[in-house]
Amino acid sequence: MASSDEIKRVVLFQIHRNVVVFYKTYLSILEDMSKDHKIMKNKMSAHLPEEFLDNVDYFDKEKYNYIRKKILDGGNEVYRELESSLNLLDFSIKQNERK
Repeated sequence: MASSDEIKRVVLFQIHRNVVVFYKTYLSILEDMSKDHKIMKNKMSAHLPEEFLDNVDYFDKEKYNYIRKKILDGGNEVYRELESSLNLLDFSIKQNERK
């Protein structure tokens, strides 16, 4: 029979895996937004002066990295909170009883 610590490790592994999948989804969305922004900026460049485009470019590399960091920090914080909560619990596996 698995010990409480072994069960906890398995549960934490599954939680961590799911949190990583969750924030990878957000990172993918962020990448899509960045690509869309560049496409729009290229479309606008045919009609507007470069100086104007530089002044209104809100989604630069710095902003991209800031949002990326917030996504990663958020995912890591969720994992830490769940891990902390799980450390307050004892786990056991019920045995199937035949009646």
